Amino acid sequence: MKFTLSLVSALLSIGLASAASIPADLETRGGRPSPVCNARYQAVPFLRSYNPQVIDHFYTTNGRELRNAVRNLGYNAEGSAGFIYANRQPQTTPLFRLYSSSATDHFYTTDLGERNNAIRSLGYADEGLAGWVYTTAICGSVPLYRLYSAQGTDHFYTTSANERDSAAQNGYSVEGIAGYVLPGNY
Repeated sequence: MKFTLSLVSALLSIGLASAASIPADLETRGGRPSPVCNARYQAVPFLRSYNPQVIDHFYTTNGRELRNAVRNLGYNAEGSAGFIYANRQPQTTPLFRLYSSSATDHFYTTDLGERNNAIRSLGYADEGLAGWVYTTAICGSVPLYRLYSAQGTDHFYTTSANERDSAAQNGYSVEGIAGYVLPGNY
C-alpha cells in the first residue's frame, strides 16, 4: 500500500513538473499556438499629420521628420495613429512607405506586389519602411484601416471605426485593413 501511494505520488509530481515547464509560447488555445506578444515598450508612436493645402496625410515614427513637416511643409500634427515597431519583431510584417510627388500622396502598404506596382506603374517613389505591423489582430492590436480619396488623391489611415466611417461619408473609399497596430495616442 505504501509502495503504491509512493508510486502514485511520484508520478503526479513528475506530471506537474512537466506541465509547469511548458514555455508560455508553446501553450495552445483551441488547438493553435498562442501568439508571442512583443514587448509594448519597444513599439513607437506612428505619428500622424495632415496638410490641408495639398490634401495629404503623412505618417512617420521619426519625431524630427514630423517636426520638419509641420514647421516647413504645411502639415498639422494630429497625434498618433497607434503604435508600431521600428524594427522587425516576431509575427510582424514590413509596412512600406511610398510617395508620389506628382499627386502629393503618401501611401503605406504591407503588400510587396502592391508596393512594386505603385513604383513601376503609378509614379510612386520608395521611401523605405515606415515600420513593422502585425498581420492579424493579436496581442491587443487593432486594425489600421486604409482609405483613399480619388478626388483629393489622398491615402488616409486610422484605427478609429468612427473616423473611418466619417471619412467614407465624405468621399473616401474604404480599402480594407493595412495591418494591425497597438492602440493608443501618446
